[in-house]
Parts: sequence; structure tokens; C-alpha cells
Amino acid sequence: MKFVAYYRVSTKRQNLGLDAQRNTVLNYIDSVGGKLINTYEEKESGKCNNRIELAKAIDYCKVNNATLVIAKLDRLSRNVSFIFALKEANIKFYCCDIPELSTLTLGIFATIAQSERETISSRTKAALQAKKDRGIKLGAPNATISNDMRIKSAEALKRKADNNTNNKRAYTVISSLIERNMTLQYIASYLNQNDFRTSKNCLFTPIAVSRLIRRYKK
Repeated sequence: MKFVAYYRVSTKRQNLGLDAQRNTVLNYIDSVGGKLINTYEEKESGKCNNRIELAKAIDYCKVNNATLVIAKLDRLSRNVSFIFALKEANIKFYCCDIPELSTLTLGIFATIAQSERETISSRTKAALQAKKDRGIKLGAPNATISNDMRIKSAEALKRKADNNTNNKRAYTVISSLIERNMTLQYIASYLNQNDFRTSKNCLFTPIAVSRLIRRYKK
């Protein structure tokens, strides 16, 4: 049986989390006598469903008739609709923490995963508000940011975006499609289908296309 492993952590500092996921997945594949044919890993929040590496893993599974294996369901996503979209797309996947996974249990555990995400978010907001109520200044209390510093920071960010290779490549195509009176939705779909990505390596949306047009249009 062929497997494709997908690992995800929320931040770049969670390397121990990646190691734990790898051990869990590899132990499972060994236990069933399977073969790991590819691996994808991502550092992205569970709230974000626009994950390039996961999309690659899914496509690879389809082409090679392989099973996507993950250590825990919440590594795939904490969004119920996203998990069901994968299920409806006939993607074979196995969660090591839910061996008895079925259509019924998928719904139950996906709902729990999303609830956990919402609970974590609520607790974080409540903790920050409690600190503010006690008069604790959040962030860097001794930092002083002048208007000049803000202006220079904004200018630096703009230069970085203007010179971004992904942005420049995409705008070359966008300008050509604009001349043909194509819609923003058509342009976004065309860019995504031809492996163009935004400056942050995400898929294009009509809004992202509109921003690039405003950025480079003279």
C-alpha cells in the first residue's frame, strides 16, 4: 500500500512537533507493511485552508493512487467544511489518532477539532483582555515608534513588494489579460492553474489580482 505523508505545525519554532508527527506516521506505515512514496510538510496555521503543500500532497495521491496519512486530524485542518471537501473529493486519507475513521466519525471529530480551535482563540483573547484590565501594557512597553519610523517601515515594505519576483511574474501575465478584457476572477483562475503564486506563496484571488494591478499600474 502506498502512502503520502503530510505534516503541519503552526509556527517555525515547532520542530519537535514535526518530529513527533513523523514518528507516528512512520510507525503506522511500518505496522501495515506500507511504503512511503513522498512527504510534504508545512508551517501554517490550522485556520488557513490555502495550503500549497497540502494541495501538492493531494494531487500526488490522486496521480499515484496513494493514501494521504497524517498523525492527527487537526494537522489536516481544524475547519469542518475543509475536511469534508477533501472527503467529497474522494481523497483517501488515514488519521493515525482515529483508526476507526469513517464518514460518521469524520464529522464528529472534525467538529471537535474546529471547536478546539475556537476555544483556543477565545481563551487567548480573554487572557489578553484580562491583562489589559489589570493595566498591563501589551507588546514592547518601552518601545517608542515615531512617525518617521512608521513611514520608513511602510516604504521598505512597499519596495519589498514591488521587487518581489512572484509579483513581477504575475503582473506580466495580468497586464496581458487585462488588455483582452478578462475579468479578475478569470485572471486569478488562470494564474493559479499555471502555478503562479502571490508574494506570500498563496493562491490568487480576484482581490489579490486587483491589488497587483493597483500596485504596478502607472
